[in-house]
Amino acid sequence: MQQILTLAKQGQSMQTKSNKLPEHYCYYAFQGLSTHPHGRTRPCCFSREDTTVFMPSVDVTKYPMYVFESERFERANDVDDFINDERIKNMRAGLLAGERPNACKECFKLEDAGIRSFRQTFNEIYANEIDTSLQHVSEDGHLDPQALTYLDISLGNVCNLKCRSCNPWASHRWIEEGPTVPHTDWDETAYVVGEMSSKDPWFVHAFKSGFFDSVLPNIKVINFIGGEPLVVEEHYAWLEHIIEQGWSQNIELHYNTNGTTIPNRLLDIWDKFRGVVLSLSIDATEDLAYYVRYPSKWRVIQRNIEKLKEFSKTRTGVIVHTHVTLSLLNLHNLPEVLQWCKDQYDSWYYEWEWGNHGYQNCLPHFNIVEHPRYLHIRNLPDDRKKEMLLMLDEQYNKYLNAKLPEWEQWAVENIKSLKNVLLQPREDDQWKIFIDNTIASDKFRNVNIVDYIPWMEEYF
Repeated sequence: MQQILTLAKQGQSMQTKSNKLPEHYCYYAFQGLSTHPHGRTRPCCFSREDTTVFMPSVDVTKYPMYVFESERFERANDVDDFINDERIKNMRAGLLAGERPNACKECFKLEDAGIRSFRQTFNEIYANEIDTSLQHVSEDGHLDPQALTYLDISLGNVCNLKCRSCNPWASHRWIEEGPTVPHTDWDETAYVVGEMSSKDPWFVHAFKSGFFDSVLPNIKVINFIGGEPLVVEEHYAWLEHIIEQGWSQNIELHYNTNGTTIPNRLLDIWDKFRGVVLSLSIDATEDLAYYVRYPSKWRVIQRNIEKLKEFSKTRTGVIVHTHVTLSLLNLHNLPEVLQWCKDQYDSWYYEWEWGNHGYQNCLPHFNIVEHPRYLHIRNLPDDRKKEMLLMLDEQYNKYLNAKLPEWEQWAVENIKSLKNVLLQPREDDQWKIFIDNTIASDKFRNVNIVDYIPWMEEYF
């Protein structure tokens, strides 16, 4: 595997005359297309860089942030207009040249802290496709649309939750708090655009018009994010269209889901695809889950987990794993989340002759809340940081000695690497913002942080 990740086949790319894989190669950047909830595209859902091109149905003149520079923004005629937007081309060219483009800084930030990034994970999963992808890109970053094997489709911002670490761009339920709660990371424009995204979603026209049909025959993975993708009815019809065209048998569906709903109708549709991978967003357990991922019910999530468990017994190609978004609200709950993940793995990981499926990871993947800044774990008070450092040491030693599969050892090391993030300097002004915003949000939602995180009482 490591050899595949470090060498490209001889003569297969004009960029790799030394036969070495570009140091900063990224599967997303060279084989993927990612859409933003409001109809622009980006390198991937983890990137902070957007393009200047919108989906055809989006009226950019209605977006207030672009009133004075609307001439810079265009509607895409086809997929090529998206993947070869000037900003995306420059990003690819930079990666080929061994640079760290600003668009990719979030992954490199994790890697510098010793935490496994999405870039590293997907490069390993799809290592056997790297040499092929490099045949379709030129030195200036131009990519042939036929190189696309991965679609990252953001189904707007319609969601049934409004998680503390989320925003109006990704959950329309945040919009109702806009006039009341002084969330400093989200200005008025964010709420306006969020409302437009939910009322006139870009994908309705794109799906009906067959915008992606030209590349779907080559697509191997479609990843759905939101909002909450499983509450979006339009994507059911699109999947049925893909089935009718005969493309589904070659496509694996991926979802980022909060686990609060698993419709039976969707299980029937999934059965027609090559496989299904669900990334569960589980940030906390029991009552804390309600507060952090408001207003999720832990018992409902558990019931849906059981439904997935039964579904995975009937067929191969079903993979479920967990992502945890860590903030100063839930870091203390990490031991419970880690144990929950381990329990799921122990109870429904299946290793059959023709493949592994079921629950796949003993320990979860970690995401660190960067925005809003006031929720970053580095902003915890110093006395709490000391407690959390001890907790991380205890959890690291616990799972280091737990005889986990060899392929899960990187996840154990990620626990220790969280200390590097926690030890970053505090931002005292952000702690005050956290207090003020929490009080305002709690009042709006009719909850009290102390009821869910008792140790917070001394700070409130």
